Amino acid sequence: MKILLLNDEFYTTGASIAMLRLAERLVQRHEVLLMPRRDGQGEIRNRFEALGIPIVQNVASVDVVVANTLMAGIHVAEAGAKVPVVWWIHEAEVGRDLILRFPELAPGFRQAAHIVFQTAYQQRVYQSFLYDSPATQHVLPFWNDAIYRQDDLRPKPKANKRIVCIGTIEPRKRMEDTILAVEAMAPALREQVECVFIGKYLQLGDEARRLADAAPARYQFLGELPNEEVLRYLASADAYVLASYSESQPLTIWEAFELEVPVCLSDLTTYGHIGLQHGKNVMMHPVGETALLSANLQTLLSSEDLRRSLTRAAKSLLLRTLSRDWADEFEGIIARAHTGGEIRKLGY
Repeated sequence: MKILLLNDEFYTTGASIAMLRLAERLVQRHEVLLMPRRDGQGEIRNRFEALGIPIVQNVASVDVVVANTLMAGIHVAEAGAKVPVVWWIHEAEVGRDLILRFPELAPGFRQAAHIVFQTAYQQRVYQSFLYDSPATQHVLPFWNDAIYRQDDLRPKPKANKRIVCIGTIEPRKRMEDTILAVEAMAPALREQVECVFIGKYLQLGDEARRLADAAPARYQFLGELPNEEVLRYLASADAYVLASYSESQPLTIWEAFELEVPVCLSDLTTYGHIGLQHGKNVMMHPVGETALLSANLQTLLSSEDLRRSLTRAAKSLLLRTLSRDWADEFEGIIARAHTGGEIRKLGY
């Protein structure tokens, strides 16, 4: 098959890493092209090029299109009338908000041949757009096996208790909550803590920015890093924090589980759909409640028994949930889309 991958952008996000992992599988058996919605440089672009995948701006014809993220909806609507499109949606509530801002995304639901979600919760979020969609829907959790590819996953050296946050520094991720939570800690513990933020810097709240600027040794912004380096920092963490107000199935949670790093999360509804429970395998706080996040972190950093209990339960959940070969299943979905397209060409 000749497959066009429509990726959102080239800076390092979970969605871009997911597309890269899928491309690694597809390029073994198919002719693969990649078109970015927003062109540019970045580590992810380098990885696609290393696979020998051409980066194109237009293409005459392909057998199947795989469109990545909700923002591809405009292109799904355009391409879906001509060629089978598999639409891989990663966003949850934030995607619904995007459709309200950009209603031209919505017709993608009526033109996609197949829609792939990471969780059943996403289907609930988009139900009003799916009720009349002819697309076949799939729930397929994604897993990044980069951890197992590294011969030497040595944790990064540290002198203090380390809290790691991974993700683009922007409002949805609420990175400032971690800074405010650390500032609320008892002074003796706070002096033993360092926070490492990994991801492209876009925006941080004024108060958090002021606090971070005043204590650069405590709050370190490392920008985008190669996946291998990100995993080494995560492996060194005493806690991983993701305080977002919207997520679907964040890749970094599973990676923290695999590396046996305790996780602090905002209590989003989607997490219940993938088996996360406060006090059992993660610690949770209501979105924006930095005082409770601070209390959870202080308890985690002070109790080895709690850390051991959480990480053992988390790894058990990971091993039971992600035993499926997601890339093999995704390739099967693409094959079904192609077959459906061929049948339609015959007039059936």
